[in-house]
Amino acid sequence: MSPKSNNLSLIGIIGIILLIGLVGYLFMNNSSLKKQLKEKKETLLELEKVHTELDQNYEAALQDLEDLRGDNQKLNELIDTQKDELEKQKNRISGLIWSERELGKVKTEMANLNKMAADYVVEIKKLKESNANLLAENTDLSYSNQNLSQELQINKEKVSNLDSMQKVLISTKDKLEKSNTTLSTKVDMAEAIKINFIEVKAYDDNGKGKVKERSRAKRANMLRTCFTTETNLVTKAGDKTFYLRFTSPTGELLYVEELGSGVLKNKLNGENVRYTTSGTTTYNNVDLTACIDWKPNFSLSKGNYTIEIFQNGFNVGNGTFRLK
Repeated sequence: MSPKSNNLSLIGIIGIILLIGLVGYLFMNNSSLKKQLKEKKETLLELEKVHTELDQNYEAALQDLEDLRGDNQKLNELIDTQKDELEKQKNRISGLIWSERELGKVKTEMANLNKMAADYVVEIKKLKESNANLLAENTDLSYSNQNLSQELQINKEKVSNLDSMQKVLISTKDKLEKSNTTLSTKVDMAEAIKINFIEVKAYDDNGKGKVKERSRAKRANMLRTCFTTETNLVTKAGDKTFYLRFTSPTGELLYVEELGSGVLKNKLNGENVRYTTSGTTTYNNVDLTACIDWKPNFSLSKGNYTIEIFQNGFNVGNGTFRLK
């Protein structure tokens, strides 16, 4: 064999070795990228779950403070100040969730938020109790002074006392009714099925049973929302309806009445909330994964969308997705 042939064989062998090395490198790099993507997705799910818990704890704290509001202007002003402080703490924690993504620090700060809210409630209750005691003492002094008046004045005071008792009874009745309403709201909140994971994908449905996933808005005519619930042993098993709200990149709610859009009442604040579509599934008090499809009768625009999910009158999950 000539030297030239030997050189060509050697070059060929070196080329094969380099090719095998390149294939091995690409395989290892691809595996690493898949692992990183999985870890980022798991981290994002945990962040969304923590953020949902933060919103629910914050709203419940505001409701507890609002329940203590009464006729005393100074106490009401103190409640407003406390709510402002809770909002600042909540916004700070939200920043930690999405900017620093330090779950350990976030959970510590959320515990501090819950303690702050509980301390505020205790403070307001003590002040209200103190005011009630002062009022009782003033009433006793008033009665003592009235005992020194003439019999006619005593009779007038008796009439006044009867009127005061009537007002107290009316006030007590109103407070009991409000307490019952609040208790009912808290029971409904406990029965709401919370969402752990939300994923929205766009599809092209040709109407003949063939559905293909799409990433570009102009090629999609259907949005499929899949979500996973938490286990809720409080609510009764059976058919449960979930309501979806899509907001476009321009901030407009996607709402087409003839395609299933409607209005529900937010039990947390009593306001009416419009929703895009809804779906019903059977819930048996265990983690559940379900999907709801919605086909708009208009072209979807590209950009970032938001989704909110309501169940039993409460916001139980939020998420975002993007169409190119």
